[in-house]
Parts: sequence; structure tokens; C-alpha cells
Amino acid sequence: MTKLLNLQRQFADHLHKKSDTRVLQEISGSKLGAVARLNIYRNNVYGGFESVLSSNFSVTKKILGTEKFEQLLTKYCQKFPSRSGDLNEFGADFPKFISRAKPLYLKDLARLELLHHQAYFVEKNNKKFDLKTFQKLPAENFTNLIFSLDPACFLFASKFAVFSIWQKKRAIKNFTKPEFMLVRADNIFKLSEEEFLFLSLIQKQKKLYEIYTTLCKKTGKESDIGKLVRHFISNGTITNYA
Repeated sequence: MTKLLNLQRQFADHLHKKSDTRVLQEISGSKLGAVARLNIYRNNVYGGFESVLSSNFSVTKKILGTEKFEQLLTKYCQKFPSRSGDLNEFGADFPKFISRAKPLYLKDLARLELLHHQAYFVEKNNKKFDLKTFQKLPAENFTNLIFSLDPACFLFASKFAVFSIWQKKRAIKNFTKPEFMLVRADNIFKLSEEEFLFLSLIQKQKKLYEIYTTLCKKTGKESDIGKLVRHFISNGTITNYA
């Protein structure tokens, strides 16, 4: 068993790094033939990785260009080899890996695309918001309400205009402006700063009156809290309350 495990490790190490030739000693026939056969495996493995990352980071790839993207992919696979049999988990470290790549917004763009991909695999809350019961609540109970967001929703803020870039599927000139986003499996939605803060406070389990006073203080104006509640209930982002 130990010998088999060592052989498997040597095989995997060679696929990710050609210069690691230990496994060649275990293969019968010529060294040239062994290398050629191992290259078939390497091409299949990297082809699968390239397919996953190209799908999950399609806009990032388009901006980087195919050649540069594939070069980064090779280096990424060497540094972050897949540790799971589920290829959907491959690429979790890709935004961090390209953090120094240019343009400067690439890390945030890749992070946005990763969240969109991950949202598909979060267990969703299929129970609809009980609007009829909610509408019967006494008005004096509203201040202490605590809402819940669908667990398959992610909030994301960037100092770059990554939503606009993702939406247009291309680079834009004025990318140095903050944007706020709600990421769900079905789509990515641009939020105002007030909407982003509202949903962030819900995530922190703040009571409705706390949310209202915080919004007023941050925005410097009267917040239409009822409008925000109705909007995010109707689009399925808010799914429950207590």
C-alpha cells in the first residue's frame, strides 16, 4: 500500500512538474515512450482544468487574453493543485493568485465571477416568504424584526467598476469607481450604496430599527426602509423574519 501511495504521488508530482522524473523509473520501456504516455495524462488533466477555469472566469479570461490566461493557468495548477475529486471546487484560490496581475481590477473581477459560480452550489431556501402573515404583524413589532437573506446570496463591494466590466464583458475606461453587488445563482445585480448597507446589516442580524437609524446616519437623509424591505422581499433576497 505504501509503495502504491508513493507511486501515485510521484505520478501526480510529474504531471504538475515535468522536471520531477521519479515516476519514470517505475515505467517499463524507453524513457522517451514513458514521457510521451505521461504527456497524454497531463494534457487531459490540464485540459479539464482549463475548461473549468475558462467557464468560471470567462470575462477575466477575455480581458487577459487566451495566451496569458493559459500561462497563468499552468502556474496556478503548479501552486494550487486540485485537492478534490469535484472540479467545481477547483479555482477557489484563483482571484488571490492573480492579485498582482494587471489591470488592477482583475482580482475583484475574478472574485465576482467566483462568487457567481459558488452561488450555484449553496443550498437554497425554497420556502417562499410568508407575506400574508407578515402583513398582519402589529406595527409596534416592526422595530424589533430581524430579517434573513437567502443563503445562496452573496454581497460584494469593490473599489473598481467590476459589475460594469462583467456586464459588458469587456474592459472599460472609467473603472476606478466603487460598485456594490448582490450575487445570486440566477444573476448579479448592481446595488446602490444604501441597498448594500441595508443587506449587510441584515446579514449581521441587526434589528429593523437599528438598520433604519444606521442608514439615516450614513446617508445623511431619511431612509425609505419600507421600500427597501418590500423590494428585497419581492425579488426573493429576503426569505424569512423573526
